[in-house]
Amino acid sequence: MDDLNRMLAETLHDAAGAAPSEAGLLGSVHDRSRRYRRRRLVTVTAVSAAAAVVVAGIPVVTMLATRPRPDLPPAASRPAVTATPSGPAASPSPAASSRPPNRPSSAPPSAHTSSTAGAVTLSKGWTAPVFPYTLPATDGLSAPVASMDDGDPVAFFEATETRHHADVTVTVSASEPVFTTTAARTPEQVRGHAGTLRTVDVAPAKQLILYWKESSGRWIQVATDDTYTPDQVVALAESMTAAAVAVAPPFDLELSPGGLATTTVTASRMVFRSPAGGEFSTVLRKRQQLAGVNRKVGGRDAVLTRRPGQVTLSVDVPDWDATLQITVGGGLTVSDTDLLRYAEGVHVLNRSDPE
Repeated sequence: MDDLNRMLAETLHDAAGAAPSEAGLLGSVHDRSRRYRRRRLVTVTAVSAAAAVVVAGIPVVTMLATRPRPDLPPAASRPAVTATPSGPAASPSPAASSRPPNRPSSAPPSAHTSSTAGAVTLSKGWTAPVFPYTLPATDGLSAPVASMDDGDPVAFFEATETRHHADVTVTVSASEPVFTTTAARTPEQVRGHAGTLRTVDVAPAKQLILYWKESSGRWIQVATDDTYTPDQVVALAESMTAAAVAVAPPFDLELSPGGLATTTVTASRMVFRSPAGGEFSTVLRKRQQLAGVNRKVGGRDAVLTRRPGQVTLSVDVPDWDATLQITVGGGLTVSDTDLLRYAEGVHVLNRSDPE
């Protein structure tokens, strides 16, 4: 018994010696809390995304598969199940094994062609837009996760070490960014161009945004916090190099609306748009109670609703505790058959996060 007591005392003493100091522990908690808060606010919300952005080879969970539990490995891919509408039968979609995978595009998002507003035609697969830059690999930042926000490609670099590093978000836009918050402004020279550093005095950390006109029709902004000094933020911008980081989608699509530009890709939605402003959107929402069920998609309840200028298909996805909502409008039209074909080919990926 004396030996047991001695061993227990030594173990407790060693654990106490390895514990962080009170000040260090509080700082770590604040850093971690701040990092998670920023992560939720970032468009890529990214959040929940895989560190390496590679569209092909990401574990897939079909819309009808069981959502993986935290203590289990991710569920394997399962083949799509054909949708069966209550009315006339929909033509079957291509088999999952024969569909082309989502693939990165070698051209920037602005190079996508778009159709005029009108009847939507479905094409096989989907080509992922790319983010055109990256930061040097470092132990303090993860690999970028790319998304799109209303036509602007965005890359999120999550801090993996928060004492000397902070999350970094880089956004590329066709026009000068517009800000609505009050901030101190400091002129900076960056990448051979005149830039501006905005400092927003908020808690728990000041937000720093450096932006400049990189070239004709291209503006860049680098957003982080005061974990970095202004000189370090400029150095981050200077270190960016050309790349082609594929945007990480929340869904694997067997079919996509042909000829429409991909304008928004986040952890919960994909939006396609025509030059005339028509939109074809797919959104994974927190589960909603469906009323007036009139369709089935893979055996799941669905509601197809048509209103002047718009059609919406809502599909119950209980395994994700979510509702998949597909909306087409703004001058675009789609048949019930094609809408159901598209829905049955939407496969929810593990990175998805219902909004």
